[in-house]
Amino acid sequence: MKVSPSVISCKLEILKEQILESVDAGADSFHIDIMDGNFVPNLTVGADFIRAIRKVTDITLEAHMMILDPEKYWKSFADSGADILYFHYETPFDFDSVHKRIKEMGKQIGMVINPDTPVDVLKNFLTRLDMVLIMSVYPGFSGQKFIESTPEKIRELKEIIDEIAPHVRIEVDGGVTDITGRLLKESGADIIVSASYIYGGNIRERIGILKNI
Repeated sequence: MKVSPSVISCKLEILKEQILESVDAGADSFHIDIMDGNFVPNLTVGADFIRAIRKVTDITLEAHMMILDPEKYWKSFADSGADILYFHYETPFDFDSVHKRIKEMGKQIGMVINPDTPVDVLKNFLTRLDMVLIMSVYPGFSGQKFIESTPEKIRELKEIIDEIAPHVRIEVDGGVTDITGRLLKESGADIIVSASYIYGGNIRERIGILKNI
């Protein structure tokens, strides 16, 4: 299982040390939650934070844009070092324009769906996506309880992807632990995002557990 630690739960005073420890433990990428206080009820980081992490590591950085106007800001995140740009289906943006420009930059594009959004809405986009991120909690805060219907949603999406866009990878974010991570793997997830589970304990041990479920 590929693991993308969510750095929203890192301790900022030792961010560099925890990033390097995560890489050494086998992290496959880093998930960066960008929240504007409007699309979700929380305010986090921006382009400068991505730039700081890029200076520490060269592994894949995912910019998860939980913001009302992603079309206005995505390029600043890409220029700062993000490799994958995640857009929420629930926010308005011109997919065709954004897709063209992201591909011209040599970056990847992903789409996120919230817990209440059905997977069918992705059908018209899948062939042009690299990633789909399924939220297994309501976006906004780390440490929420895993939504138990998520595995069925993953299985449904996996069937669609296998039929029309087998190159697309499925990532899941929210409430991921060793227990829920196993359910996600069995359902067809390729990558799991974990925040408080990883950074609330022994980083090396917990990344290792998730990678080997």
